Amino acid sequence: SYAALNRVSRSFAVVIQQLPEELKDPVCVFYLVLRGLDSVEDDMTYAAEKRLPLLRSFYLKSYDANWNIKGVGDSDDYRTLLANYHKVNSLFLSLDERYQKVIADICCKMGNGMADYAEKKVNTLTDYDNYCHYVAGLVGIGLSSLFSASGLESERLQEELELANSMGLLLQKTNISRDYYEDLSLGRVFWPRQIWGKYATRLEEFHNKPTSPEALACINEMVTNALQHVSNCILYLHMIRDPQVFRFCAIPQVMAMATLAKIYNNPNVYTEVVKIR
Repeated sequence: SYAALNRVSRSFAVVIQQLPEELKDPVCVFYLVLRGLDSVEDDMTYAAEKRLPLLRSFYLKSYDANWNIKGVGDSDDYRTLLANYHKVNSLFLSLDERYQKVIADICCKMGNGMADYAEKKVNTLTDYDNYCHYVAGLVGIGLSSLFSASGLESERLQEELELANSMGLLLQKTNISRDYYEDLSLGRVFWPRQIWGKYATRLEEFHNKPTSPEALACINEMVTNALQHVSNCILYLHMIRDPQVFRFCAIPQVMAMATLAKIYNNPNVYTEVVKIR
């Protein structure tokens, strides 16, 4: 399963090795379950009448040791993950029940949220926050519950839902802001109209005039919107007791802030994929 993790997310595979032994397997399984769910959501060639019910029932598949699905996913690695999903399930079923419960509960909420948003557009800032909550804030909330369940972190951590949600929102909004060009080429839109609509009548306009004052003002407002979650993230990190758990949580946040610094006022966002090393 760690080999699978390495294929679907190198950066996450590196960070997960920082965790204490007790948490490595639960967090690895949690990530692979959500990655599987994400692979179903992202495959736009998979008919909606099959895709949406699967998103809603995906959390139940973890309890079926033999379940897998062929030919679904928007890249080879994701299709391989879903074709071999029974291996993820056998690892899931070997986990302590308190971990299983957290993973299935978050997967259920996330799958339903994704199915709801498959039908809706991200127009308002409220839509944006809600969508990011379903796809990333819930990850932060689930990780907090896993940390508390392990006994390495306080019981109180899993109750700090707003702070944990912010940890996910900062990462997700950073990715959405950075991924304008990639998402546009795939026909996906996650930028809220309430922001970009001030600067253009069509989202594609920024790609054609990346250095215009409107284009730069728009990316800057996207970055500023993401930055509002930083104070909550720092409060969350302040509550973490275990140094390995702290590193696991802090590294992606530091990378997100470095990415936001790089894309601020940067016209290249509109014409290429901008990444930090």
